[in-house]
Amino acid sequence: MLSRPNECVALTNYFLQRKEADPAQMISSRQDFDHQEQARLYRTREQTFAAWQIQALCQANEGLLLPADVSINQAIELARRHRQPEVQAASLLLKAKLALAGRQPAQARQLLDNAMPLLPAPAEDDEPDPLRQSWQLLDAATLLGQQRYDEARSGFEQIRLAALKQGDSTLQAWANYQLGEYYLLLQQGELALSHFVETLDLLSQRRQYYLKAMAADKAATLYANQGDGEQAVHYANLATTEFELLGNSPLLIGSLLNLGRVTRAGGDANLALVYFFNALDLVRVQGDTQLMARLYLEIGQSYRHLKTFAEARHYLNLARTGFELNQDIPRQTDTLLQLGQLHQEQQEPGLALLQLEQARKLAEQQDDVPRLIESHRLLARLFEGSGNMTQALHHQKAFHAYYERASQLNRLLTQSLVQESDQQLQQERELAELRRQNELLQQDRQRFALLATSLSLIAPLLLYGLVRNHIRSRRLQQENRELHQSLQLEPRTGLPNWRQLMQRLPQEMAKRQQRSEQWYLNETEAQPFNDKIYYFLLHVPFMADLSERLGLDHARQIQKKLGDYLQGRIHPKARIYDLREGQFIYVISQRQVVDLHQTLSSLERMFAEFPCNFELDRRLAIGIIGHPFLPKAPHALDDMRLGDILYLAMAAAHQLAEQTGELAWVELLAVDCQQAAFFNGDIRHCCIRAILKGLVKVNSSHKKQQIDWRALAPEPAALI
Repeated sequence: MLSRPNECVALTNYFLQRKEADPAQMISSRQDFDHQEQARLYRTREQTFAAWQIQALCQANEGLLLPADVSINQAIELARRHRQPEVQAASLLLKAKLALAGRQPAQARQLLDNAMPLLPAPAEDDEPDPLRQSWQLLDAATLLGQQRYDEARSGFEQIRLAALKQGDSTLQAWANYQLGEYYLLLQQGELALSHFVETLDLLSQRRQYYLKAMAADKAATLYANQGDGEQAVHYANLATTEFELLGNSPLLIGSLLNLGRVTRAGGDANLALVYFFNALDLVRVQGDTQLMARLYLEIGQSYRHLKTFAEARHYLNLARTGFELNQDIPRQTDTLLQLGQLHQEQQEPGLALLQLEQARKLAEQQDDVPRLIESHRLLARLFEGSGNMTQALHHQKAFHAYYERASQLNRLLTQSLVQESDQQLQQERELAELRRQNELLQQDRQRFALLATSLSLIAPLLLYGLVRNHIRSRRLQQENRELHQSLQLEPRTGLPNWRQLMQRLPQEMAKRQQRSEQWYLNETEAQPFNDKIYYFLLHVPFMADLSERLGLDHARQIQKKLGDYLQGRIHPKARIYDLREGQFIYVISQRQVVDLHQTLSSLERMFAEFPCNFELDRRLAIGIIGHPFLPKAPHALDDMRLGDILYLAMAAAHQLAEQTGELAWVELLAVDCQQAAFFNGDIRHCCIRAILKGLVKVNSSHKKQQIDWRALAPEPAALI
């Protein structure tokens, strides 16, 4: 059925040409010769049911869904006519399975409801019934197709637990695989990956080639999306091996295609070509021109990576011709984009422009936003390289416009974290005293207003007092405003300080928390939360000991010059705060961050290009987190606890900077499924434990294995 479905269809057709034996005329088993003749020339009723069912499955595997539906209808009708409820139920389940394969969950639901009364009653000794187990698995899969996610997950979990109790590892593996599909639909890649890997573990010693191959193929794709090329290649190889053991050529071709892609993404384009040419040999046997054109595209792209331009052009032109014949406009656009990059790498800007413009026009015809983004990006780079800045700017604007359209939810971040010094506490006291004086002045004004109605005889004196009090009030209010403004600026650099950050924090946090709750309650969109603000905590080494090294006068000049320089260099919609001790917080909306690495590079260049006559240590250490840190529980962590997480990220960056002698950055990011209860207790200990367990992901400029997280955990002072 799986290896050679076309032969299977032929065999069942040949078998169904036999005459059906009449049970009333069955020849006695004692007449051996006649009995053998009957077995060779006739078919029993049970064999007829099985033949129609097998033929339907083989036709479905061959891609002939309409003939498969006709065959299974024959089995259902025969079972109903001869009053065989179990056979009728099994046939209805097969028909429901075909309906799910055709993306018709409503029809599958109706068929399952029809099959339910025909199932055998549960056995008294709790012996599992395969037919009932199949019904439960299909029922949960149908709920998933109807987007009733909670009910589907509950159904798969019940099947998995029952199979675990019964020791049925195959059924448990199917339930695990379907749970992986459930988490994929919800875009929770980490959970989906864990279920696919568990499926492979359960089937490690079993000859379930199809399920093992499908699970390995999904695991390879997820690892590739995470950037783990080594694991992606491992599971893609495993999927190819299982499909080869299965013997189904179309499935094996798809697996080889995926294996070649992840291998090329890992940097080995030569080995990827081996896989693509193996797949091409299989496709030539089948004669599938559409699949052959896809392989030509992959082969041409691989040759382009290897700088073998003649071969790359040959195969990309073959792919373009194939896609034109099959009217596959999206892949034809991909081919033109590859040809445009090829000509650009060969210093042929005219030919590159022709290919990229044609790709852009095709994408506009289809309103294909991802391919429009890529075409405008390449055109902007092409015009920039040729010095035509007007056209480069035009395409760059178009690129950003389509990018904004593609990402409908904006990412903003909020985070606030600071430590107070003695001087800052003194400033707080002065501000409180000014507020108290302002309240006293307000009371004086009320007192004078009451006296004015009763003391009209002393109006000139009262007027004098009111005028004098008004002038005094205006003067104090002006002083209050000036002091308030000075309190929000760092005097040495003139940059906003922690107080200005704290003033903006409550409104920003409330806004992001509200959007996070709306995202979590919106069940119609299974997308990751992307409405954050990035906070970068930067440690600038040369700012920590400037006065000791250069003296107060030079240090004051450099600090003031740096403040003016940073105000002119940062992104127009970003903010930077001076926290003293050589620490700065840089705040920017995700909407303005096209690529995190590009933002980090701009920060590095900004400090590296600061003009100064003295030798300065410019090796930055940067900690990065986003707010809300836990999108599904935005109120779980307050400012101080989030501050500890940000300082933990910067401490890890310090470790990397000391080990490598280079700029280092570390980003901490909680996985989507993370629960708030895990962070109860000392937040630094909890966060380090979450990192070690993989519940908080770590991205860094260097190998994250070099970070000793346990060395960053706070240790209580020894008792005296």
